[in-house]
Amino acid sequence: MFGWIKRLINKTVSSYEPVKPKTTTITIKDLKNKTKKELERIGRKLGIELDRRLSKTKLVNRIKFRAKLKRKK
Repeated sequence: MFGWIKRLINKTVSSYEPVKPKTTTITIKDLKNKTKKELERIGRKLGIELDRRLSKTKLVNRIKFRAKLKRKK
């Protein structure tokens, strides 16, 4: 009875592949097409808090500046 349970568990465990985190690259052209909420979300992923009261171009510039600093490290 326990033999078929072991085989079932072994098949399940051996077929399991860990999920790799998605890495997406965002271009400057993509940033210009995003909404302010989406830009704020992207900024949080980069580690900065953006204020949506600012203009969209200022938000994009801050994200670009932060991305350049991260690339240099």
